[in-house]
Amino acid sequence: MKRGFEGAPSSKMRSLLAALAALSPVAASAQMAVTTFGATDAQLCYEAARDDFSRDSSACDAALKSQAMSGRDRIATYVNRGVVLNRAGSLDDALADFNRALEEDEDLAEAFLNRGNTYFLMRRYDDAIADYEASLSFDLPKAHVAWYNIGLAHEAKKDAVKAREAYRMALEINPDFGPARKKLGISSEADD
Repeated sequence: MKRGFEGAPSSKMRSLLAALAALSPVAASAQMAVTTFGATDAQLCYEAARDDFSRDSSACDAALKSQAMSGRDRIATYVNRGVVLNRAGSLDDALADFNRALEEDEDLAEAFLNRGNTYFLMRRYDDAIADYEASLSFDLPKAHVAWYNIGLAHEAKKDAVKAREAYRMALEINPDFGPARKKLGISSEADD
């Protein structure tokens, strides 16, 4: 199976990505790359995952073909390629990469968060919420992002009460998190 971006996403995928972006300026980029050490292609893959505009997974593909990569870097590269593939609209391939990373490290919070984003894009909101919650149970470094994404998923399910609860949790962790403040109608001090 060929991976990577081979042209524009379908109009249905563009609509879904646009809907996600409309829900929040953070939603499309509320993914977390995983740091790699040593392997050049793995580092380039990490940089592609951190670039909000990158849809090219070729560095990730090259890194995964390398035999000189540590197990930790290989797992991180699966997550990072999944982030890039999500952005490219290759959701099934992204899901496969996150699943592969979780097969090798079942406690990897970033893989759960990013797989949750894939499920969100697939409109599998209950699966997304379950993965966002799992990411929180494994000490996700930016827990406010997971809570915010939980809010987005509840909002997509038309459950405003649970969405607001999740946005409030995001603000308990990071009171300055603008997207959650905006969802709750709280102006920032800069707006005053």
